[in-house]
Amino acid sequence: MKRIHLVRALVLVVVAALAFLPSLFAAKPIRSSTVPLNIHVYDSVIDEHDTTAFYNNGTAFCSGLVNPADISAFTGDGVVAGPTSAYSTGAPWTATTNLSSTTYSDKADCGNNCLRAQFNSNDKILSFDTRGTVGPRKVKLDFSHPCQGCAGPAGSPGVFGGSLTTDGLLDVYLDFPYTSMGVCSSTACPEAQPAFAKFWFTDPSDTSVTWRVDWQFLRVLRISTDTWYVIADSCDGTQIAGLSSLTGKRSRPKTVFNGYYLIPFFHAAVKK
Repeated sequence: MKRIHLVRALVLVVVAALAFLPSLFAAKPIRSSTVPLNIHVYDSVIDEHDTTAFYNNGTAFCSGLVNPADISAFTGDGVVAGPTSAYSTGAPWTATTNLSSTTYSDKADCGNNCLRAQFNSNDKILSFDTRGTVGPRKVKLDFSHPCQGCAGPAGSPGVFGGSLTTDGLLDVYLDFPYTSMGVCSSTACPEAQPAFAKFWFTDPSDTSVTWRVDWQFLRVLRISTDTWYVIADSCDGTQIAGLSSLTGKRSRPKTVFNGYYLIPFFHAAVKK
């Protein structure tokens, strides 16, 4: 009889333990912070980042101090005028003036959706989304410079008539939070981080087709506690972008690569 009671007691203990296991091993909810931003999209690239020192691995990379982009950049729509200067935070930077930029502000220009300009996903993604905004707010992409000599096929210079003004979503990805980056201590900025970016937009003549532009490598500099610069230019090949079309199911689209282009850009993200 004692043995039966002992067995029953052990069964009850095991049942209680099994009931506790789901709560012990349950996945913790993913924390996703959101930092609202003003994103300034400049019409030209001003690169003061000394990438010769940045790479510092024995390879002769160019120096951003003397090698600005020489072709049209990913530009804004001009609807809301942005800063006309850059690098105006003081040493070690030299302020540049007489620039042109467009500002996109988080939760502004509300149409079907409000404009989104923010750090999200635990501050690891800079998101810039103009879809559904009033107008809608747009940006311009220049496809008139196919990348000759890239590691893959050059795109067609006639795609979208050579350029396209569209609304869309740009995401710039870091491996860790933007808010954890160190502020640049010099123009070499050893605190700079590599990133990659994707821009999605709908085909202007066929809404069943989505296009995606991919930059596999670009640079992010935190030049002050509340300001980050995102740079893709001719200095180190970061301006090379691939264009792909996506059709079919959204979860598993058919992706067709359409070649490489030179699409530099210079964006500033500033905490609101």
